[in-house]
Amino acid sequence: MAFVSFRRLLIGDPLATQNLENERLNKRRGLAVLSSDALSSTAYATEEMLKVLVLVGAAGFSLTLPITFAIGTLLAIVGFSYHKIIHAYPQGGGAYLVGRENLGTMAGLIAAAALLVDYTLTVAVSACAAVAQLRSAFPSLIGHEVDIALIMVAIVTILNLRGVKESGTTFAIPTYAFIIIYGSMILYGLVKIGLGDIPRQPLPPIEPPPGGYWTLGAFIIFKAFSSGAAALTGIEAVSNGVSAFRPPQAKNASKVLFLMLGLLLLFFIGTSFLASWLGIAPHEHETVVSQVGRYLFGTSFLYYAVQISTILILFLAANTAYTGFPRLACLLAQDRFLPRQLANLGDRLVFSNGILILGLIVGMLVILFQADEHRLIPLYMVGVFITFTIAQTGMIRYWLREGSKHRYFGMSLNGVGAICTTVVGTVVLAVKFTDGAWITFIAIPCLVVLMYSINRHYEEFKVQISLDYAKAPKPFSSHKVVMPVSDIHRGVLEAVRYARTLSDDVSALYVDLGNHERMEGLKREWEKWVPDVPMVILPSPYRSVIKPIVHHLDHLRDSTSTDTAITVVIPEFVPVKWWHHLLHNQTAFFLKFALLFRRRQNRRYKVLADVPYYLRR
Repeated sequence: MAFVSFRRLLIGDPLATQNLENERLNKRRGLAVLSSDALSSTAYATEEMLKVLVLVGAAGFSLTLPITFAIGTLLAIVGFSYHKIIHAYPQGGGAYLVGRENLGTMAGLIAAAALLVDYTLTVAVSACAAVAQLRSAFPSLIGHEVDIALIMVAIVTILNLRGVKESGTTFAIPTYAFIIIYGSMILYGLVKIGLGDIPRQPLPPIEPPPGGYWTLGAFIIFKAFSSGAAALTGIEAVSNGVSAFRPPQAKNASKVLFLMLGLLLLFFIGTSFLASWLGIAPHEHETVVSQVGRYLFGTSFLYYAVQISTILILFLAANTAYTGFPRLACLLAQDRFLPRQLANLGDRLVFSNGILILGLIVGMLVILFQADEHRLIPLYMVGVFITFTIAQTGMIRYWLREGSKHRYFGMSLNGVGAICTTVVGTVVLAVKFTDGAWITFIAIPCLVVLMYSINRHYEEFKVQISLDYAKAPKPFSSHKVVMPVSDIHRGVLEAVRYARTLSDDVSALYVDLGNHERMEGLKREWEKWVPDVPMVILPSPYRSVIKPIVHHLDHLRDSTSTDTAITVVIPEFVPVKWWHHLLHNQTAFFLKFALLFRRRQNRRYKVLADVPYYLRR
């Protein structure tokens, strides 16, 4: 009762199924819920790129804007490509459905595995990056990053368990606050530079890396490009979550996608330009965004407004994954590639099981990587481009089958997108492999194998319970009831009463552990209370309780015909408090477990009947 009350306090009262339509997102809440991941990437994409370029000094730093524009071009291509996916697959599912229906089940599962990994890393990276921004504004928090990140993950998990509509409303204000404040900072900096109030600043002195072998070349350019390509993360969220929008779903999702794309380009290019102009280099304990804000506003209220809004958007970026991960898991569960429980709607009309699993995995990642987003981002990028490539390639096959007059334009757009994402994805994997991308490269195939194993189980299960070639059941000719007991008390008497209603052939089993005085006393009590039910004594020289009972039941099964039903009646008392169970041996539980999974020549015990006796206060 206390647990239920606490649960209601956290996530609220249950919602009726007919309220599902009211829980869908309009464009305003959709932008807040599904764009926060993409917009938040501006807080770390430029910094990841600069961390590579500044290692080769001014020559590398001069390439900040060209690489930024190259990433921006790729971002626009991928964004417009996903616009086509939204209208082709308005039911959502993104790369998984596109890959499965156009390239086959394997391609769909690879895309799904990559998406599940990316959603998980989205939450972890966003939470850790939010902690980095918080640490930059308040240096006294250094050393508490893991604790703060775990608290953030817990809060976002609880908010999403409360429901899509409620979480969307909660997240709308911080998202729009970030758009206004961060956008104002970019515009303010550009205006000040345009007016000549801020001259171009030199690059601060930078210590060469250990070994001194870094030179400006193709590898360093590719590495910087692949690091800055973190700006592309989150673009797919809108197409994956189309089903969360109110009708017309595809139209509303497209508008949100284009608005998100425009804001992302403005923020990413603006941040890179300001960082380059102001000569800002990454610092161990202060982010690039914090340095830009501090240069423009000092330590005034506006600086803290920028930092707080950035922290909040990173904090809320995790919500995109909490929307996409459970919905994708639901689709996979419906297709029998993940456990069916992931397809169930919870009390608040959200996929609660998926939300909880995501929160637990992210918590483990935060602890494992010590809340360091720079160690997590290389893991992040591989899966992103795998899903991009499968989605674009699948859409080419889609347009080949499509007979509309726009198919050539769509095919060209998705073809360019597929080539770009394939090339960039290969580069990302190559240059980031030793930085941690190998973990994702291994995790995705393992997840695919797991999904295939789950699907094989469900297919075998379906065949074995099918009514094909089944025969109409005939009644058993006889019925034996066996009841293990360790003592005689009211619970046992209730179990005997129940057993007598099933059959006249009832026997009790008692395991003799060597205490003959106790055994003789029990026999006398048993003959006094239930003289018509014989008791079978099972010796146990090695003091095992379960093993003699199981062996006796095996012998009973082998010595009776297949037309005889055997029911094992297990008396069990239920304490008032849950923790009272810890004070007892739990023999009934272990016996049920042993019998349930006991297989002997492919024949099972027909029935296990548990007879509870509820203790009172």
